[in-house]
Amino acid sequence: MQTDDVLEWTCQYCGVDNSVWVDLTIEGKQDFVEDCRICCRPNRIIVVRDYDGNVMIEARPIDE
Repeated sequence: MQTDDVLEWTCQYCGVDNSVWVDLTIEGKQDFVEDCRICCRPNRIIVVRDYDGNVMIEARPIDE
């Protein structure tokens, strides 16, 4: 089983693709803030890993 991965997300302010390292040993929801590498604005990153090992990532504006 893979224990970590780099996932891609899109900045909700400027639209630039970014990447983030995620610990895949955590089941359920991870919720954290990452700054965009271009515009430096914070994005709320939500990563969900279900019981089958499927991983979903979502970026949201920080004020949402």
